[in-house]
Amino acid sequence: MASFSQVEPAVLHQAIAAPYPVEGGQSAARKIAFWSGVGLVFVRFSMLNELLSYVDGRNFYLLYLFGIPALLGLFLSGGIARVLRERAGILWVCFGIWAAIAIPFSIWRGGSAQTVWAYWKTELIMMFVIGGITTTWRECRVVMLAIAAAAAVNVAWFRLFAQSELSGRMSLAFGMVANANDFAGHLLLVLPFLVWAALSCKSLMLRLAALAGLGYGAYLVLASGSRGALIALALDILFFTFAARRPYRLGLWLMVPLIAIAAITALPNGVVNRLVSFSSSQSGASEEALGSSEARQMLLRDGITSALRNPIFGIGPGQFTTYEGSKDELRGTGAYWHDVHNSFVQAASECGIPALLLYVAAIWSSWNLLKVVGQRTSRNPQLLGVTNAVFCIRLAIIGFSTAVFFLNFTYTFYLPAMTGLAIAVAAVHGDGKRRKEVLIG
Repeated sequence: MASFSQVEPAVLHQAIAAPYPVEGGQSAARKIAFWSGVGLVFVRFSMLNELLSYVDGRNFYLLYLFGIPALLGLFLSGGIARVLRERAGILWVCFGIWAAIAIPFSIWRGGSAQTVWAYWKTELIMMFVIGGITTTWRECRVVMLAIAAAAAVNVAWFRLFAQSELSGRMSLAFGMVANANDFAGHLLLVLPFLVWAALSCKSLMLRLAALAGLGYGAYLVLASGSRGALIALALDILFFTFAARRPYRLGLWLMVPLIAIAAITALPNGVVNRLVSFSSSQSGASEEALGSSEARQMLLRDGITSALRNPIFGIGPGQFTTYEGSKDELRGTGAYWHDVHNSFVQAASECGIPALLLYVAAIWSSWNLLKVVGQRTSRNPQLLGVTNAVFCIRLAIIGFSTAVFFLNFTYTFYLPAMTGLAIAVAAVHGDGKRRKEVLIG
């Protein structure tokens, strides 16, 4: 099958606008695989499994419940090959392979082996699940709705399971992203799907609910007190201002002042002070925030230094904390036994500069693939739904990619999952043989 970039705009319109295959024509096995994949997407983005474990104290094995049927369908349907037809998919796989190659050169081989195995088993596989099982535009919409629903659940759960730190910052009481900075980064990825829901849902009530969730979610990003998230949110707004259609920009200009007023009014003074504390020259700057910045700058310097000293294979996947912990001169500082807090430097320092290049290239390739889709679909008003979807996925990527400059999210599923969604939206070839032939040309 030809890649998306080889398909002419007129052919693309025929493929997307053509009638969908009759649902009854799909095999029961493929239906089970697809809906299991949707369930897996919702569980991962909503953190449902972690919440249930926190509340009940037991593991409900939801990842296995949804993951095993989805993976079986992925293998049997040839979904892996579909994902690997696009450069972005290949680049993520190469990043994972390079991380595996770096294991023998690690300062702790056992720990690196665990990191790489977990990355392949539970994180990178999400790219294949989304990109390989989703084969029609209707199914793309279902997957995006699942992420939008997960975003709504994230916002709702925060009301129930939020905890306030001494500085007034808000964080989650459970999960892998319980840290205030990490949860803000998570929200920056999922909130754009509420934007898409507000633009795409026919029901006025659902649109209003999506906008309400989006507004409250933006407030939560600010309530985290994360300055990196604030920068990412500002870039999202900037991208929206220049890339969105004019009616959408007007809506943004109405919504942003309301959120800003609500945030300034409702946020604790300590959080507001932290958000604007970027330099010690500022009067009244938060000492805690400045101390955090100083420690992170030290970690960043160490990360760059370790990458330059070990440029090919790094110090080992997942081993920067161990590397910092071995340095006696860091005892008593905020950098002792800490991660680098920069996903790009983490890739370079732990797996080598080639891994960093693959990481950046995978993100850029995904972005460019979506850009091509958006350029072609924007020419036809009948494809507005696809154009909106592409815009919101790009919004998620730019905000999250900015946020991870300040987070340790190198080996997480988020960006590969966005690549899988980009590949699925770009393909839109459906189940029917006729539409597949149309796309091949």
